[in-house]
Amino acid sequence: MSKLSVTTTALFFLHSALWAPSVAAKWFTQQDLFTAAHQNLLEGKTSQSFDSMVQAWQQNPTNIQTSNLNGLLELAITEDCGHSLDQAPLPPWLSSLVIQREMVQNQNQILPKLLINGVSEPRVTSIEFIRWPEQSVISATPKRLNGGYFSIETKRLEKASNEGLYQLTIKADGEEDYTTWVLMTAPSKKQRIGWIDSRNWRIERNGLPNRACPSPVLAMNVYDLNDTSWTPLWTENVDGKLPTTVPKLDLPDGRYWLSVGLVESRWQGEISILDIQTITRPVDFPDY
Repeated sequence: MSKLSVTTTALFFLHSALWAPSVAAKWFTQQDLFTAAHQNLLEGKTSQSFDSMVQAWQQNPTNIQTSNLNGLLELAITEDCGHSLDQAPLPPWLSSLVIQREMVQNQNQILPKLLINGVSEPRVTSIEFIRWPEQSVISATPKRLNGGYFSIETKRLEKASNEGLYQLTIKADGEEDYTTWVLMTAPSKKQRIGWIDSRNWRIERNGLPNRACPSPVLAMNVYDLNDTSWTPLWTENVDGKLPTTVPKLDLPDGRYWLSVGLVESRWQGEISILDIQTITRPVDFPDY
C-alpha cells in the first residue's frame, strides 16, 4: 500500500475497516510513519496513531502526504470527537485549556484570529504557540481575570491557521513548563454562515454531521459601539435548531454591533478545540 495514495475512497474504506482490525492489519508491509499512523487507527490504537501523525508532520511531508495526514486526523476524530487522540493529561495546575480558531467576516473582509484560554491556579506568565517548526503564532503574557481564568488572542493573521503540527508551551509561576503538540485540521474553505440583511442570516449544511461531536452552537452577541472593552450588552448561545434572525431585544434606541458565530467543537485529549465562523455588522435597535 503506497503511503502517498490514500484517496477519499480509501479513507471511507479505512473507516469501515476500523471494526475489522485483524483483516486490515495484513495490508501493511511497509514500516514508515504514514503507514504506522494508518495501521494504528485501523487497529483501534488512536493515541498511537496520533503519535505517528505528529512524527510524520515533523518529517516535512509533501502536499499529498499533508492531505493524507489531514484526512486521517479528521477520520480519527469521528471515533469519539478526539478524546482518545492524546492520552497525556493536563498538568494538575491547569484545570482547562481551549484553543479557538475563528474566521471573522465583516462587510469588507475576513479576519482570521486565534485565541487560547483556560483556568490555572498559579499565574500564567507566558504562552507560546508556534506552527512547527518555527512560525510563531502567539508569544505573549495572557490576561488574567477572576477565578484563575486567563486568555490571549492574536488578530489579523496573514492567513488562517493552517492544518498541521503546532507546539504549545505554557509557563506559570512555580510550575514546570507545560509543552504539548497540537494537530489542527484544515480550516473550512466554505463560509457556512452569511448575512441576508441587517437582522437575518443564512446557515448552510456541511455534509453529514460528525455524530461523535456536539452539535454546532450559534453564539450571538450585541455590543455598544462606544465601549472599547467590547463587553457584550446581550449574549445568547443556542444549540439544536439554530435561529437565523436576531430576537426582539429590550435595548435603548441606537446603533449597535451584532456578532453571530457558528461554533464547532472537538477535543484533543483534554484540550478543547473550537472552530468558529463569525459574521459581524452594525445594526439599529429597535428596527422592527
